[in-house]
Amino acid sequence: MKPRLLLTVPYAPRLDALGGSTARVGGLSASGATSLAVDERERIYLWDQNRLRIAVFEAGTFARTIPVPYVERDSRALVVEGDRLYLRSSGGLEYEIDAASGSLLRAGRSSASIYPRLRTADPQRLASQSLVDGLGFGYGYEADPPAQKYVRKDSTGRAVAYAVEPLALKGVDAYARRDGALYELASDFGGVGSAYVYALLPAAGSAPASNTPAATVAPTAFDRPVPDRLTATLSDAGSIDLDPPARTAFWWLASTGEERSNMSLLPGGPVFVARWNDGSSLEISVDGAVLGVADKRSLTATRAYEQLAVAALAAPARLMALAVRDGATIRMPDVAEAEHRLIAPELDLLRSALANAFSVSESELPGVLEGPFPRYDLAIGDTTVRLHGDRHGSVGRLGAFAHDGSLATLLRRLLPVPVFSMDDPRSLFLADRVMFEQDGLPSASQDISRWKATIVRTLTGRASLQPDPPNEPAATLTFFFSGGRTDSVRVTTGTYTYRGTRHIRPGALGLVYLRGVP
Repeated sequence: MKPRLLLTVPYAPRLDALGGSTARVGGLSASGATSLAVDERERIYLWDQNRLRIAVFEAGTFARTIPVPYVERDSRALVVEGDRLYLRSSGGLEYEIDAASGSLLRAGRSSASIYPRLRTADPQRLASQSLVDGLGFGYGYEADPPAQKYVRKDSTGRAVAYAVEPLALKGVDAYARRDGALYELASDFGGVGSAYVYALLPAAGSAPASNTPAATVAPTAFDRPVPDRLTATLSDAGSIDLDPPARTAFWWLASTGEERSNMSLLPGGPVFVARWNDGSSLEISVDGAVLGVADKRSLTATRAYEQLAVAALAAPARLMALAVRDGATIRMPDVAEAEHRLIAPELDLLRSALANAFSVSESELPGVLEGPFPRYDLAIGDTTVRLHGDRHGSVGRLGAFAHDGSLATLLRRLLPVPVFSMDDPRSLFLADRVMFEQDGLPSASQDISRWKATIVRTLTGRASLQPDPPNEPAATLTFFFSGGRTDSVRVTTGTYTYRGTRHIRPGALGLVYLRGVP
């Protein structure tokens, strides 16, 4: 059978597209869509891990999203079964999800699987394992990577049909529906370009009856039921009371914990305060997969607690509501005196700019060597929003959202770059090119314009410094501007000189380490 293309969907900062990770230094990039499932109506479900959601497509068209911020990004093995969805993380945590609401119905370790049928996590690379087992109609599938095909076998192991892999070397996942119909997810490399879904083989027969999922139960953690209130607090992101589905999801994740006596918690992580209507409460500190309550430590099967909290804290709808309540101030972190408090008409423009924004994970933020000048922050209540390029913003360490570009345009218009005196070292931010030379080392002369903002931040005190490197010769940085202006900076141990003025700046000579990197 010739593969039939069902869906082509691009990676783009749009709600109806998929979230592709920006290429990182060294060319490494996380994957885009990593797993698929297809139901009996040929609705396609894609695990869009860069946006922590399951994207649903019908008849080749985007239909809706199912946000699941409590799921580990590296999860695979998506299954759709009636009104339930299932995913499994690489650490062996399994999730049962309500397909309508996205609520977490159950979570548990894969040693006691909650899956309705077997599903390998990465069939393209497991040629010796059955792609699917337990379908009940006497057939199974095997991936055959050397031949770039899938083989349908009967109960005796005899091959009865095969399908050629449609995009050789680009296959990401394959899915056998309960009636035996076979599908493949393929993707352009690096989470850019597009993802593709193909129908490979038709149904092998009538689908057997599905396994009836277990009745939904309530989780228990720390010997307590789901709290009536759960408040999350993160540095630079603020505090928020999680809604009932998020409270339940947190409690399911916490229920996988096993008490450990030899573990410690690093400070500075998120803190959750659980409260019950009887007046009792628990303060829960988080360090990755470790939860701390009083002097007890619990190692759990996931690290998604901060991710779950920050998804709520960075939600564009919350930011809009905070702006209405508390107002907002635009700041330029590189220029201490540059800030602007929004007035009422400008707040209306801000809410309009956020209206079409949607949540993503931090992996979708543009990957750059350094933050370009000018950086923009937006202070809304106790939450700091940072712009990343023209189409993204972040909150805290893991919170992120995408927008249509109007937010960046608005902030730049309301707070333009100030005019700097040429005697102000901050004017070097506006240079077009920077050349580096080091005394006695002619081979070290090079163009390091890629580090311009980092260099100026170091000189002006907007970046942290390490001690001056020992035995390094002095260096000269020459800045070139459009229009013909040229200025130089002489950097020595503990100081730099600019336009005849000597500035005390211990650690500035560490700029020599930027040569040749990367």
